[in-house]
Amino acid sequence: MLNIEDASIAFEGLEVFTGLSVHINKGEIACISGESGSGKTSLLNAIMGFVPLRNGSITVGDFLLCEANIDRIRKMIAWIPQELSLPCEWVSEMIRLPFELKANRGAHLSEEKLFEAFRELNLEEDLARKRVNEISGGQRQRIMIAVAALLEKPLLIVDEPTSALDAISVERVLNYFSLLSQKGMTILAVSHDRAFKLGCDKIIYL
Repeated sequence: MLNIEDASIAFEGLEVFTGLSVHINKGEIACISGESGSGKTSLLNAIMGFVPLRNGSITVGDFLLCEANIDRIRKMIAWIPQELSLPCEWVSEMIRLPFELKANRGAHLSEEKLFEAFRELNLEEDLARKRVNEISGGQRQRIMIAVAALLEKPLLIVDEPTSALDAISVERVLNYFSLLSQKGMTILAVSHDRAFKLGCDKIIYL
């Protein structure tokens, strides 16, 4: 599902990392780990075509990452950043927003499937009727994981999915990712959380 060959990233001549090769199969859960400044988020941004490689190549599915294929590749990816600064007052707006993006046209927001995901992630249905500032950061993270799953993309990329969660919620997220992977979704996450890392199929150290 994702092949990275001999990849290097540099900013203003300073290498962030070099010679990185990664192979992630369809349905695998992979975790990128490393010290601050090692290039974890830069790698995620490179996969989505927002940061250029200095050397090497990235292939998503059957498509080599290049200008001709970038729109096609982005349509294959659901992306959850670490900081969810969405311009929404209500959680219901936050839930609908990804379905209104150009890359997600054709995806259907099913309330039934949404609340099934809520139950798997230990979220109450009434959270969907609250204001964004009335819910915790951990609840926002899990809500957006549920929403991203409903987009039914082949590849889910998520930056620090458990940073605001307690141990029980981390386990819930891992179990939910496992359900998604069994359905064929590939998941690539950045995480410092030891329990999360140990629950993944593959750990990539930068």
